[in-house]
Amino acid sequence: MAKKPQSPSFLVSTLFTLLGLGLMALAGTVYLLYQGAPEGEFREILIQRGSSIAQVTQTLNESNIITHPVLFKILLRVTKGEKRVRAGEFRFHSGMSAMDALKVLYFNEPIVHQVTIPEGYSVRQIAELLAAQKLVDLDTFTEKALSSGYAKKYSFASPSLEGYLFPDTYTFSRVDREDKIIDQMVQNFVKKTGPGLRDSAKQMGMTLESVVTLASIVEKETADPNERPLVASVFHNRLKKGMRLQSDPTTIYAIPDFKGNITKADLLRYHPYNTYTIPGLPPGPIASPGLAAIQAVLSPAQTEYLFFVASPQGNHIFSKTYGQHSRQVTANQVNPNKGKPLGKVLKKNGKN
Repeated sequence: MAKKPQSPSFLVSTLFTLLGLGLMALAGTVYLLYQGAPEGEFREILIQRGSSIAQVTQTLNESNIITHPVLFKILLRVTKGEKRVRAGEFRFHSGMSAMDALKVLYFNEPIVHQVTIPEGYSVRQIAELLAAQKLVDLDTFTEKALSSGYAKKYSFASPSLEGYLFPDTYTFSRVDREDKIIDQMVQNFVKKTGPGLRDSAKQMGMTLESVVTLASIVEKETADPNERPLVASVFHNRLKKGMRLQSDPTTIYAIPDFKGNITKADLLRYHPYNTYTIPGLPPGPIASPGLAAIQAVLSPAQTEYLFFVASPQGNHIFSKTYGQHSRQVTANQVNPNKGKPLGKVLKKNGKN
């Protein structure tokens, strides 16, 4: 028996029912896309380089940023999120809508952190500064920067990258991590010192590495820009005469966990960086020198000074002879209340 054909009114009714259900589904989807807490706890979330759509969704879901991960993943796919999501640190608030979270990923500028590396900082001090801002892992950064492999990577004939992480103000992201930050600082050293540094060093009978090493010692000996060429002249003169440099900062560099006081035993203890016990320069820099210290080594003052001593005013007094130097030490570094030396006298012949 043939079925009774459906009436036109039934078909229209069915069509409107399906259309209504479709509109309701669409409205529900739109609602879910825009539903979210207007305010919530703000959080900085890292989107790592190379993250997939699934990983981005998981990161935001586990941090309670989004509430409908499946819908959010679909939204990323239909908006070509695999090409548009950027690596970086972004600020979200918990429970925000899918559309608002998407806008943050696509349009907000990633958070960056400005860091100033002072002149004269060692690798360990730089690592501590960066780790305090959660930009690197302290031990990982230190191990890499102090490795001979990284020095060879940049073609430096030094034991490590000590001295080549240029002191400057940088802008880093927390997704940069150790390798990228090290590379940026070394490339900045190359840029700021210029291509002529090796040639300038060669004209003085030095290498780039020996210039940076001596500059790091000059940097640690004085913060006064007017004194740097004078301090550099003292060390140049001592090197020419075969005298040991006898620089306190090199002794300090050789002391693990230095507590603030140099003892006679520290001065006499052999270490390849202790210029009280080794002739000439140490194997490499002891800190990151600035351009002024490097320039002072390349263009030292023309003097006959062989000694210098700190004065109570904070500057240094320079002497040509050991006798003059001894008198300056007595006059400037003796405690009038106790009559005891506050400093030391450099050896006359530069040897211990």
